[in-house]
Order: sequence, then C-alpha cells, then structure tokens
Amino acid sequence: MRVAILTLLVPAVLGFAAAASAETVGEATRIQRFAYQTPPQASKTPVYRLDPVVRNAHLETVPSGALEVTFTDGSRLTLGSSSSVVVDQYVYGGAQGAGGQTLKMTRGLFRFVSGSMPKDQVKLQTPKVTIGIRGTIVKTKVNPDGSGTVFFEKGTGNVGDVPMNEGDMVKIGADGSISTPENKSWSAGEDSVDFGLNPFGQRTHGPDGGTGGGDGAGSSGGGGSDNR
Repeated sequence: MRVAILTLLVPAVLGFAAAASAETVGEATRIQRFAYQTPPQASKTPVYRLDPVVRNAHLETVPSGALEVTFTDGSRLTLGSSSSVVVDQYVYGGAQGAGGQTLKMTRGLFRFVSGSMPKDQVKLQTPKVTIGIRGTIVKTKVNPDGSGTVFFEKGTGNVGDVPMNEGDMVKIGADGSISTPENKSWSAGEDSVDFGLNPFGQRTHGPDGGTGGGDGAGSSGGGGSDNR
C-alpha cells in the first residue's frame, strides 16, 4: 500500500515542483469567466487575477472567457473567447535593452500592446505567419485551419514579408498566403479584444479602454473578493 501511495504522489509532487521552479515572465491582470495555464511539465490549472504567468506556458480561455496578461516589460496580451497561446520565448534585459519575446497564437482572438522590449526582438506567430512589430497595437484572429486576420491598430510592422502601416489589415489564407494590405478598420467582434479589459465591469473605449474583467474562476467582475 505504501508503494502504491508513493506511486500516486510522486507525479503530483514533480509537477508542482516544475511549476514552482518555472520562470515568471508576467502576471494575469484581468480575467473574464475562466482561463487556464499549463506550465511546462506541469498540470493545467485555473488562472486567477495576479497569478504569475511563466515562460513556455500554454494559456487558454473558455467560450465567452477572456484573459489579459501583463508581461514584465509592460507589454499586454489579451486572449478572447476560446483562445490559446504559448509563451514560447521571453527574456527581458530591462535597462540593458536586450531580450526577446515570442508568442505563438494557435487559436482564437488576440490583442497585443507592445511594451519596452526591443521591438525588433518581438515576434507574434500564428500557425501560418510571423508578425513583426514596431511600437504597436495588433489585433489578430486565428481560425482552426490557421487562416485569419491581422490588423495594425497602432504603429507599424510586417506580416511575413508584407510591410504594415497603422490602420492596415490583411487576410491570411489556410495555405499561408497574405492578402494585399487594406487601410480599413477591423473589429474582432469581442469587446475584450477590440478595446481591452478593465476591472469590475467598467467600460471605456480607446487605447486604454476595456470591458468586463474580474478575478477569474467564474468571476465577471463587480465584487470585492478575489475568489481564491
């Protein structure tokens, strides 16, 4: 019986140790409904507001859910409903100016606001294209087949080899093709991605606006507890 108990406990202890030793690269600052994090070599767990986010973690949201992550350089990533991303690389050198950030957006709706990370070292990847930024707010839709939409709300950059100016939108084909940029507005269709998340049901539009936002695990905001 002792052997059986130890057999059951060892994987759980190892998983906890792996999660505890993972490198923290940011924290969950806004959550709507449910969001989850799967650290490397550890189990999937619910994410609550102010929980640490670790490098190489897989983050995901449920239908009608949303999650905002603020990284240590001040950049912010919002995941919309039924979305999934991997924090594939994150090294921030602070005042030294070194570092790199790669986010693999595998499915769903995303809003990325750049921080103080060197812009030429920031990469947003979908299954079909790599997005480079230069001082930017980017909104992205990734469909299950890898097709989707990329919209540069602020700043400039590139999608693959295609230069992007502020206000440009391109469509991505399932074969990886990139349409000619059109300078036109584009809506993701979710306030959390179109405007960002604010706490406790506040809603204001604009670069720092938002809607919804709470503490996670079913919270929709508006309360004073942290729901832990």
